[in-house]
Amino acid sequence: MKIDIGESLVNSYLRHVVGCHIVQAGWKPSVNWPVEGAMNEKAKREFDRIQRHRAFTEIFKTPFEPTVLQTEIDVLGLDQENTVYAANVTFHEYGINFGSKTDTRNRVIKNLLRAYLALICYFPGQKHVLMYCSPKVTGPTEDVIRNYFKILKEDFTSEQAEFIYLSNEDFRDQVLMGTLDCTHDQFDTSELFLRSFKLLTAYTSENEEPSESSEPHSGLEGKQREKDQGKGDRQPDGGVETNLPDNTSLDFFREPVAEKEFVHGDENGKVKSEIEKVKNRVPKWFKRSGQNNSKILIRFLTILEKSETVNLQQLADACVDVKNFMGNFAQMNNIADKNHGKVFAVTGDVVNLWEPVKDFIIQEYIEFKKSYYSE
Repeated sequence: MKIDIGESLVNSYLRHVVGCHIVQAGWKPSVNWPVEGAMNEKAKREFDRIQRHRAFTEIFKTPFEPTVLQTEIDVLGLDQENTVYAANVTFHEYGINFGSKTDTRNRVIKNLLRAYLALICYFPGQKHVLMYCSPKVTGPTEDVIRNYFKILKEDFTSEQAEFIYLSNEDFRDQVLMGTLDCTHDQFDTSELFLRSFKLLTAYTSENEEPSESSEPHSGLEGKQREKDQGKGDRQPDGGVETNLPDNTSLDFFREPVAEKEFVHGDENGKVKSEIEKVKNRVPKWFKRSGQNNSKILIRFLTILEKSETVNLQQLADACVDVKNFMGNFAQMNNIADKNHGKVFAVTGDVVNLWEPVKDFIIQEYIEFKKSYYSE
């Protein structure tokens, strides 16, 4: 059986955020279900109205009964107030695409209107909420869908029917973050999306018991990525010009003494003092993300979410807009009285979080992202 992570997310959203007590994935009508006469007539009248509507004349290609029987609803939910939620969700990595913009728009509207007719037939007398959800819809396609969605809402919304379109930031804020905020400690094995986030965060604090701060998280995207990640100047060969000079030795960034040796030989309490400095300063860096030290740390963590390792050149490439990257990075990689605070350790050309503060920084980063998304 095909497993769709988007459908699993919307399933959890209807359960935990909307409050549906009954949720079913992959709902389809049966040819054996009798349809109440009056409701059947109402659905037929709505079908005819759709066919005559100036904006939707090309939506349905089949007669009424086959159109209703072809209904497929990704997730169907029923709440305590007897409201029926019909949600369809589409996720394509590069934005939903069913052909041309017109074909894509028609596919989205058809899903909504076909579900609308089916709910009138099979759930008469109840309020119907019809949702179309997608985490990524590109500009031109998004515009044409939203324009037609406005028509749909204006001409078909009633006390018994409501249409909701959630895409891009709306999907992120309401569906994704709303679900994660409601499910701190609830990871039912049947809810695959929540289980996947549990797996992704299993190693953020290997030696600690689960706590409220150990919450699932996703990568920085959208506005924060555009704000925080410099794009750099392009070189003729297509590469990114960094502010790491060609003659810079990587030894400049490395620890003068091996880390383990330094920690165990901490006669003057320098390491302990440095740890306290970092714990005091790093939360302020996340609140002031425009600072040079903040940019360097946030961009390091952003790269680390997508890759097992981060090398110094990668980090320099991501920080082309950070003035004096070398000097700022050095102050975040060495222990000194007037440094920014040691958060990094370099091995070879690989940059790591400094082990004594690693878990603390990761937890602060999770809180930073939660705060950003909630805003």
